[in-house]
Formats: sequence, structure tokens, C-alpha cells
Amino acid sequence: MAGALRRLHQSGIRRSFILVAPTRLGRQPVIDLPEADDPADQVQWWSRLCDLIRTQTPLSVVLVDAAHRGLNPELVRERARLQKRLALLEDLTRAERTALLEISRGVCTGDQGLLTEARVLETPSHEPREAQVAILEESLGDRLMGATSRVLRATA
Repeated sequence: MAGALRRLHQSGIRRSFILVAPTRLGRQPVIDLPEADDPADQVQWWSRLCDLIRTQTPLSVVLVDAAHRGLNPELVRERARLQKRLALLEDLTRAERTALLEISRGVCTGDQGLLTEARVLETPSHEPREAQVAILEESLGDRLMGATSRVLRATA
């Protein structure tokens, strides 16, 4: 936990955050997006999601690699319009990643391992298709802000 907190502090994150681990959209069931087939467009979709989180909520975004099965989070960060309240943490140990999941206000990824771990830790989890529905309904901020009202676990 101390290592994850130290890395957060060094990255400039000082408030509640959503953990985002970009994955390929084409793997998502029931997601019909033009971006689903083109890797460059998929990176752009995740970048837009990060921007929306930061404009529609007071939450920060912490980008991490989705266990080497996802998209390059550095590209996602580079294509995001807003750099404020956005951090990229690379080369996380498993313990650091678990600590970040535990203290985050939610996780958004298509990586089933991360989603399962988040659910075990009772961290709100959102798959890309759920995020897309919220974006289309213009309710992304409301859905994510519900996560900020929960009490963090005692270890956090």
C-alpha cells in the first residue's frame, strides 16, 4: 500500500481517482462502435473517456497497463486533451496494482482479471460497454460519482 501511495503522490494525484486500464474494444460483447476495429481509434476512445471523466466529475484518472493484453496507456495519455488530473503509472507490481484497486473509486477496463479483482475488493467496476452506454445517455458523471460516496475499506 505504501508503495502505491508513494507513486500516486509522485504522479501528482491528490484526490479520488478512477483506475483506467485500456483494453481493445473489439473484445467487448454488445459494443458496436466504429472504434472497435481500428487500434488508433480505440486509443482515441479511451482518451476521450479520460477527458470525460475529468470534465464531468471531480475525479482524477490513473492510467495503468492492463496486464500486457491491452492498449498502450502512454498513447492514451498522449492523445487526451486534458493533462491535468491524469497520471500514468507504469511497471506496477501486482501488490501495487491491488493497492490502487483498493483505494480507487472505481476501475474501468475490459480486462477480466482486473474486473474480477476489483469485484473481490468491492471496488466499483465498469466495462467499456457500460461506459459507452453512460456516455450515450449523458450519465457518465452521475454513474461514476455514485462510486465516490462509498466508504473505503479499513486497509485503504
